[in-house]
Amino acid sequence: MRRHGAWVVGFGLILWAGVASAAESAGKIVEEDWDAAYLESAHVGFFHTTARQLEKDGKKTIQTTLEMDLTLKRYKDVVRLRMESGTEETEDGKVTAVFMRQYRAKEKSLELNGTVEDDQLHVQIDDCATGKRVVDKKIKWNDEVVGLYRQMKLFQQKKVKAGDKFSYQTYEPTLNTVLTVQAAVKDEEEVELPGGKKKRLLRVEAASDKVELPGTTITLPVMVLWLDKDRLPVREQLQMEGLGKVVLQRSTKEIARAPVDTSAKIPDLGLTALVPLNKAISQPHNTTKVIYRITLKGDDKPTTAFAEDSRQEIKNAKGNSFELHVHAIREPVKVEEEVKAGEEFLESSYFLDSADAKVKELARKAVGDEKDSWKKAKLIEKWVEANMKNSASAEFGTAGQIARNLEGDCRQHAMLTAAMCRSAGVPSRTALGLVYVNDRQKGPVMGFHMWTEVWIKGQWLGIDATLGQGCIGAGHVKISDSSWHDTHDLKPLLPVTRVLGKVSMEVLSVEGPK
Repeated sequence: MRRHGAWVVGFGLILWAGVASAAESAGKIVEEDWDAAYLESAHVGFFHTTARQLEKDGKKTIQTTLEMDLTLKRYKDVVRLRMESGTEETEDGKVTAVFMRQYRAKEKSLELNGTVEDDQLHVQIDDCATGKRVVDKKIKWNDEVVGLYRQMKLFQQKKVKAGDKFSYQTYEPTLNTVLTVQAAVKDEEEVELPGGKKKRLLRVEAASDKVELPGTTITLPVMVLWLDKDRLPVREQLQMEGLGKVVLQRSTKEIARAPVDTSAKIPDLGLTALVPLNKAISQPHNTTKVIYRITLKGDDKPTTAFAEDSRQEIKNAKGNSFELHVHAIREPVKVEEEVKAGEEFLESSYFLDSADAKVKELARKAVGDEKDSWKKAKLIEKWVEANMKNSASAEFGTAGQIARNLEGDCRQHAMLTAAMCRSAGVPSRTALGLVYVNDRQKGPVMGFHMWTEVWIKGQWLGIDATLGQGCIGAGHVKISDSSWHDTHDLKPLLPVTRVLGKVSMEVLSVEGPK
């Protein structure tokens, strides 16, 4: 079975994740599987699972490594996504260690290693480029967590049959958390295999529990597996809402590793995620107010999927629909009390590494001798917009790495802007949501987007370095925001999956520009 989080973080977030490289391991190979990966029937890469027997201090363990290698498209750019993770288990199935190796950008990589110590997992994450340890913490653990090797054999060991139901726990390194998975065995069904062949296989549906995030929860997609007569999984499928159907099919090494055709056959994830609108908005970024009707299917608390703040107000909620009133705030307004922002919005963190020498240099260059915080933020926004090269294929890295490459899309623009603002003494955070786009082929749509918010005179104000207009209008709709404080994974980007492929939007009224 494959990990849910690896798909969602690495694939389902429209390629937010970076790249990882596989490392050679010692030990005797006891099992090796190759699975070809398909997105809407187009071959996009492979999953490679290798189990090796190791011996340490006279004790034998099984180290199982899962390598993911996908080639995908995002706004016509080709992106290669690779990640490697795994577990070590004793012969009786007890997990003793976990690991993950992941590149965040070309010159920077993270390596996660975790060791089980009684009822805790001691997790250490190292920045391989600097040699610094960026995480050293412990999370709750128990011996019921199932490692990758045991997961491969789980249905066989349980001798499952139609109607069986059971749960198991698994560690997800991309989220650094333990998930509980509910497995339900269904009836046999006829499944079409590559080459047009059909075969009756036993269907299993595996659903993980909800993932708790600051201010929201998300539900990972259900994994569907098909078992052969030996009760081993030979086909797996995820329906990634808004992105398409992903299938893993057991195959040979030659088929799985066959070159990916990067022609138009591969669905463009950036384009398929666009949300159509019922009508166009004239001068969307200069609007004063827009009222949207939002419908979120399959969500029992749809109003909690979008932010409410001084810009956004939810009204007239009924069932899974509600109105979202979005107001443009272009300048600081007078507030009753100008409280200070929390330290987390000024401190340097792993991703928003505002203490990085290059980030500080660019901030000084953009700000000059300016002392006013709001003017500083707008100068930084304008500098980033003027100096960044737009690219949808740039890897997601730290602000320091972005400062050296000066390349990327809204993600990199927002992260660098936020870090430069902190370097200049302006509290900042990133905002995640949707922005109005008039697409040449699809017409008026909302596209998933990221921008920056700064704390000015006791209030948050939005700026967007992909546009460079000095403020944002009512064409920006916020889902969530994050300070990236004490964060070394991509959890701040996960709230988008709650609405991806499930949201529909209508423009009810527009005011402005004024």
